[in-house]
Amino acid sequence: MLSNYITEIKNRVDSTKDINVEERNRLVSLAEKKLADDFEIYHWNANIHGIIIRLVTNSFHLYDFWVDNWFPAPRIQTVLPHGTIYAVKDIEGFKPHAYYNHETRTAIIMNTEYYGQLKSWALGMAADILETQHNTHSIHGACAVVYGKGVVIIAPTGTGKSTHTWGLMELPDGKILSDDWIFLQYKKGLAMADIAERKFYVRTDMVKSFPYLEPILRRCKCENVIDGDFTKFPNARAILNPEWIGGPDKFVERAVVKAVILLRRDRESPAEVRLEPDEAVEILEKGRYQILSGAGDNVGDFGEEAYYNPYLMVKRPHLQRAFFRELFSSTICYILNTGVENVEQTQARIRRIAKEA
Repeated sequence: MLSNYITEIKNRVDSTKDINVEERNRLVSLAEKKLADDFEIYHWNANIHGIIIRLVTNSFHLYDFWVDNWFPAPRIQTVLPHGTIYAVKDIEGFKPHAYYNHETRTAIIMNTEYYGQLKSWALGMAADILETQHNTHSIHGACAVVYGKGVVIIAPTGTGKSTHTWGLMELPDGKILSDDWIFLQYKKGLAMADIAERKFYVRTDMVKSFPYLEPILRRCKCENVIDGDFTKFPNARAILNPEWIGGPDKFVERAVVKAVILLRRDRESPAEVRLEPDEAVEILEKGRYQILSGAGDNVGDFGEEAYYNPYLMVKRPHLQRAFFRELFSSTICYILNTGVENVEQTQARIRRIAKEA
């Protein structure tokens, strides 16, 4: 591996997404004092679909992954950011926690170096701005292009979203757009999907389904790979250039979405159900899921997370419902149950649906 950083905290920490400006200013002052005391400060502006998010941190690991993950924005000296994230470790007297103030678009992530939370909040902050100012819909989902059609897979963590997206890419004309997040704009009845990231933050245990990835992952910067085994810890990650997988022809930056697949994993539901737009919106609004290994604590319990989106910073039910209804009105939508069939059977269903879309 190019590098492998072991973080003390390996999942998302608790968060408060509605702090007021006074609390924001207090926490920023604490973060800036720690940065000044350490004399170790890293800054970098990321361009996330035209929204500039600035990272300020004293963790080289977070800075290193951040720079690899995103498209660069203009230099700090020449542009003001739309939002700022302070990701600061070793602040005494505080438990690991993440805070957000919508009014100033400021996040403060304390005492954790797990990159997954930093990445997800950067996407959520960009989405907060894009929703209201640019009528752009953000989806926590993966997207592939097959048979010339965009296929979006939306699912809770651990149900096979990335696995099945990469499975579509293995078709002769299959291409990948994103394995985690897309931006959507609706034009003349079409849903147009755009990429969010320059490189992907992927689970390394995907080598179980795609063994050819192992030599590629060994060229990557990694996080929490235990004993050199990509499968030992289910939430180990790598920053992966998608063009390394099958060359630049296997990667696209924009697609017209024709099909949406929702995934769930249980032992009771049918293997496949076609959904009407209102049914699909209702399922996503409720967001019922089972916590699986690598998705957080309390594995096996059931929870609810609107739109299966842990990155959602501000809830705007009316607007977000309208976005999803427009998506499902311009595509076909199915929900598949990965708990009653194996990967090959579910993949065959997705390929059939994509061909029919």
